[in-house]
Amino acid sequence: PPPPPLIMLALRAVCRAASRQLSCNASSSAAVVRGRRHRSTSVAHEATTSGPLSDEIVQAFHRDGWVVAPDFLTASEKEQMVRWTDEVQAWPETAGKWMQYFEQLGGHKQLCRTENFLDYHEGLRKLIDERIKGAVTQLLGEQAVLFKEKINFKLPGGQGFKPHQDQPAWITFDQSYFISAAVMADDATLENGCLQMVSGAHKSGCYPHPGGGIPDDLTSKWEWIPVTGKAGEVVFFDSYVPHASDDNVTDSSRRTYYLTYGLESEGDHRTGYYADKREHFPPDIERIPGKNYSKGGEVYNLGNPCSTTTE
Repeated sequence: PPPPPLIMLALRAVCRAASRQLSCNASSSAAVVRGRRHRSTSVAHEATTSGPLSDEIVQAFHRDGWVVAPDFLTASEKEQMVRWTDEVQAWPETAGKWMQYFEQLGGHKQLCRTENFLDYHEGLRKLIDERIKGAVTQLLGEQAVLFKEKINFKLPGGQGFKPHQDQPAWITFDQSYFISAAVMADDATLENGCLQMVSGAHKSGCYPHPGGGIPDDLTSKWEWIPVTGKAGEVVFFDSYVPHASDDNVTDSSRRTYYLTYGLESEGDHRTGYYADKREHFPPDIERIPGKNYSKGGEVYNLGNPCSTTTE
């Protein structure tokens, strides 16, 4: 496969050490990143033209750090994703298998997220491996390997996510770059808390995340673009793009898959990731009652509303 775009190599150097402290000195490194990106733009585009995505989609991704591919999946595949989401949502809490996390709303807990589910659903595993992986490989410029998968359910009343980047949360195995494919399982609207992105902000590396989110003095200066769409549409975004969402104030869900891939050259860490997360930030059913898991949440719950304690 072709080598990864040079911008990825620049971002590795910028963020590898700093992300271990969940923060990066973006201001000191921005000039280096911008300079290398300017010289590598044509290389990045040439390295990613072969694959299922159009040149226009690929170029928009590298320019903005994210892109919507509304017709990437067929109508049949979109219907399957929605149906299979219903199936996963109905699974019972089961220790040692899929990992379910909850949020506290009005004194009761509500399903917030399910992770580590592909080993238990053949249809989803096959579709994702055959369709999504190739597109991410095209954007990476080298072979992609699945790092983690989750469904954020965003049920009625579900809380929003603080402005954050994903890169500082995925530091356990010293990986430098990821691309996520967000597959909408429901229509995404402003009212139900759709994703919001900041185009171009990925070029400056990592930003500080005190308290689990990017500070207001930065986020207030950015233009936040709402990513609305229909069920089955796919959004590709890299691990340095600041993103957020608001609360779901409707009576319908806004469920979304997040399928995250790393560079195969940096290793296959999916099994290790879930083993480490299960130890330090386990699903609710595996937690010790009354124990506070906020320490593990500093890594595994960055910007998220999932509860860190179990009653």
